Amino acid sequence: MQHSVTPESRAKVNPLTSTYSFTVFPDSLNYAGTLFGGKLLSEMDLAASNAARKWLYHTSCDGLVTAQLSEVNFKSPGMLGDIVEIDCTITKVGISSITVLVNVIKESKTGQSGVICTARFVFVALKDGVPFPHNIELN
Repeated sequence: MQHSVTPESRAKVNPLTSTYSFTVFPDSLNYAGTLFGGKLLSEMDLAASNAARKWLYHTSCDGLVTAQLSEVNFKSPGMLGDIVEIDCTITKVGISSITVLVNVIKESKTGQSGVICTARFVFVALKDGVPFPHNIELN
């Protein structure tokens, strides 16, 4: 099934960007008292996969998997009580791949914000557990 996203349908069905957020609670801290990097990477993977998954609506694909995580650049730590916002932007699509740029911003209990990290995720669309062309174009 060919699926070409028009600017009109993209706004309704397949947004180029999405945001996911969570609050840093005590169970997410490492021994140094800051947000555990593994916890953050897990949340980033979830946020990015949700953004990519939206692009698979109305295709023959039935899932996707993380194929690559690269260019992770930690700039500052997340702290207890911070609101963490994960902004995801679709930047590239291949035959079966979808690339998502992820920017992670923190907001402290006093309202100050800053960048925690950035990363790039690549997902592969699947059908019946194997890579499958999604036939989506990024205009």
